Amino acid sequence: MLEAGSSLLGAWESLSSDGQVTVEGMNAMGYDAMGVGMMDGIKGLDVLLARREEAAFPMLSANLTYVEDGALVLEPYAILVRDGVRFGLLGLTGPQFTQGPGLAEIVAVEDATEAAAHYVPELWERADVVIVLSSLGKAADNALAAAVPGIDIVIGSSSAYLMPEPDRAGDTVIVQQGYLGEWLGHLHVRYDDQGAIAEAASRYIALDENYPDDPDLAALVARYQALYPTPAPATPTG
Repeated sequence: MLEAGSSLLGAWESLSSDGQVTVEGMNAMGYDAMGVGMMDGIKGLDVLLARREEAAFPMLSANLTYVEDGALVLEPYAILVRDGVRFGLLGLTGPQFTQGPGLAEIVAVEDATEAAAHYVPELWERADVVIVLSSLGKAADNALAAAVPGIDIVIGSSSAYLMPEPDRAGDTVIVQQGYLGEWLGHLHVRYDDQGAIAEAASRYIALDENYPDDPDLAALVARYQALYPTPAPATPTG
């Protein structure tokens, strides 16, 4: 299971706990990797790095660097092996990330296309499938796929689109599905004998009343709701 970014901080419980409830939930669900998106820095870099240490999955960004020396803040990619297939997962962060408190003085968001062009060939030396976890937005995802050869799949976030069918840019499949944890995206691809994607089909699944809450996750959320009660709305005066 993969997350493209901007997922740590949103609901009251996640904002109040600096994303701890989100990471605990993602750990419990068995997430494999997460790209870091623009909203993941709104509590500051120290909070993001603390959550990375708690996560049982890698948080990735190939274009988020320290201003001081240009070093990467996070791992740029991860290799995930499933059923003998090596998946190379590359994270790309949108430029709005530095709008978080104090971030512009500490970190920079480098050009995503240049970062992808640098790392994709390296990934092909270690992986059978290359997937980008992007928080650039849908239009930028399509432009990235057209500009950088060798990307099999772009999984996007930040634009909140529901896509009944994936986009294609050359040999690359581009998908994203919804926002706020209300939707689950499922992508099925078939490769031809030359290793190119011959067919791709995606669908979005509404996580509504047809999918009962997992008892353990419901208990986790309830625990954080007790720790951080939602403030009562202000009473109008005058």
